[in-house]
Amino acid sequence: MTISKPLDKAPTVDESLRASETQAEEAELELNQLLEEFEDWSENHSGGWKDFLKSKDDSPVRTIKLNDGGPVKKPDDNSLEQLIDDFLDDIRTTGEDGKKMSLTDYIKKNGGVKYE
Repeated sequence: MTISKPLDKAPTVDESLRASETQAEEAELELNQLLEEFEDWSENHSGGWKDFLKSKDDSPVRTIKLNDGGPVKKPDDNSLEQLIDDFLDDIRTTGEDGKKMSLTDYIKKNGGVKYE
């Protein structure tokens, strides 16, 4: 069973409900506010950033304590995972012709893959 309705009668988002800032702008505003709070706190307290976060029960920054975390393996610069991540992040992916190179060419240009 299909339901068809004219598109011109579809609900729309009221412009007044849209966010005035993008997510990046909002994060930057919150970070700047937090840094100002840290500067004010630093005038009357000794200690660093971690001390500031620990001293604030109402801190907007939520910290999570993790128990029994395993070791973190630093990826080899030429592991396949690292090369793919760098390629997807557009790290030096422009070839001599000025165009983005293929993943295969990117891997070759960066020394290939080292296998353990």
